[in-house]
Amino acid sequence: MLSKSILSYQGPLSFSTIDWLLSEFKLAAEDHDLSFKTYKRMISIMIEALENVTKYTERVRCNGDISDPGFCPSCQISRTADAIELMTSNPVKKTDVAPLRTRIDAVNRQNKEELKELYKSTITNGEFTSSGGAGLGFIEMAKTTGNKLEYTFESLSRDYSLYTFRVSMSL
Repeated sequence: MLSKSILSYQGPLSFSTIDWLLSEFKLAAEDHDLSFKTYKRMISIMIEALENVTKYTERVRCNGDISDPGFCPSCQISRTADAIELMTSNPVKKTDVAPLRTRIDAVNRQNKEELKELYKSTITNGEFTSSGGAGLGFIEMAKTTGNKLEYTFESLSRDYSLYTFRVSMSL
């Protein structure tokens, strides 16, 4: 199925960059005739995914220079006739790969009702990850889209992997 790009960014990512990307998506959503419901759901997903990138990206060799794009975070939003997809990529330490797999796989094993219960128990258990979050982002994205979260890890160097995260939802 033919996919149309709605938004694409590659380079250093900060909270001010996230604000800019959210504004750009608002304009792009209007140009691509996305419903308000789809726009609102995608904004929620973007915030979760991009905050994860800023929290977990290893800040190595990414000064906005395209000569080494593997180490620069990226974000793309595209759509087909019946779905919209968000994809992010960022470098992570290889030691972080197994914990990320474990967290995403745990979310992907849940059905809709189990996700609701996991969300409730996670929000009330008072536990926080080493990065300071409660671990709700992946749960929230799976609940919002109703789909499984997709990911890959590709070796970049001896110490780093490129983490690519993808989530889609029906239009």
